[in-house]
Amino acid sequence: MVSTVQSLRTVVEIEAKLHGYTPLQFSELAGIRIDQLDSPRSVTIDQLEKIASLFGRSRGWLYEMYLRECFTSDNLTISEQFALAESLFEQGKKNEAVPLYRHIAENGNGYEPQYIMSQFRLFQSLIGTGVEENREAVFRFEGHYKYLPEDVRLDALLQMANVYYTFEDWKKVERYADELRELATKIYEEQLKNGKPYKFLRTQRHLVVYYGQGYLLKGVALAKQEQYEEAKKYVLEYSDLGGFQFLDETGQKEVEKFRVWGKGNMYALEVSTGNETVIPEYLTYIEEHPNEYVSGAMHIAKAAYKFNFSVDGILEKLSVKLPDINSSITHIHGTQLFHFWYMKAKISFKKNRRQAGIDELLHALKFARKIQYYSGFEKSVSLFWKFIDHASSTQRMDFHNIFEGAVDL
Repeated sequence: MVSTVQSLRTVVEIEAKLHGYTPLQFSELAGIRIDQLDSPRSVTIDQLEKIASLFGRSRGWLYEMYLRECFTSDNLTISEQFALAESLFEQGKKNEAVPLYRHIAENGNGYEPQYIMSQFRLFQSLIGTGVEENREAVFRFEGHYKYLPEDVRLDALLQMANVYYTFEDWKKVERYADELRELATKIYEEQLKNGKPYKFLRTQRHLVVYYGQGYLLKGVALAKQEQYEEAKKYVLEYSDLGGFQFLDETGQKEVEKFRVWGKGNMYALEVSTGNETVIPEYLTYIEEHPNEYVSGAMHIAKAAYKFNFSVDGILEKLSVKLPDINSSITHIHGTQLFHFWYMKAKISFKKNRRQAGIDELLHALKFARKIQYYSGFEKSVSLFWKFIDHASSTQRMDFHNIFEGAVDL
């Protein structure tokens, strides 16, 4: 970023001289006169990027100064700030848009659509950066989502449910899944009544996604609370959405995704209730659908511990194909990998394979640390201390290194 001491015009003038451009040459090449930089309202994002490219700079080179001068401009209204922020957001420049949305959220009227939308954009921009950031973002936004237009609210509900999933707050996941399902159903029924879909539905996904996700997230939340039979009812609902009207090619693909997920989640519910006979079919399923491999391995390991399944060989084969600690993983996959290794360790301890159990527990600890899964890390540390007398010097050193590295998390 450039220095915020100099003005936008001054910085560009200096750079133009360094490159040997006269004001006229700069104007012809950049498509903008230098004196226009005195008024940020007259400059577009595309023009900023063209200037940066002309000087061999990165795309966001002038953004910080540009936004600062926009804020200090008495002529830039809330509406103009919002329009600029939306332009940045739509171009994928969320970080650059955040200061503008914050300014609107802090200075706008709480009943104005631009204020409510800015709160939503802040939420969208801040989630995914870390557990604590997600927590702050969703807490700040929760009081505003009901004032969003119904179609936009679909995305808000889905994203809030997903954030609470990462917190393992299953009651909140249930709540927002119910609201999502009810709202998607209302919009869908209005479309059926009109005999056609809304022409301009401002959503990121096809309507069938929100309808199906309402059922899927409800089923997951129930399963996490061990209400397995109740969860099966919701799995059946999203497993067969072929009768959903107004499906284009994209919608058909989404329906197929739900069918695949439903099949896998029904296998997971069966093994979670002690049905060992479905494991061969479940293994075939996860081999055919690699994206479900981590989840499937976790469910089988959990059920094996709970019901004493004789699947040691299967767990060993599954573990070989799981992502290692250096892989790029989502928070959800990280928690699933943690639970797989944690349960595998508990199975080993139950069968007096203490050295193997400690190695597996160390794997679990590494994943808990990587994704900042505090409750999982605490459980693993507690279990390690119960078996520390059986740990080798190498295992103790590994534990020490992992634990010390987690102190700063």
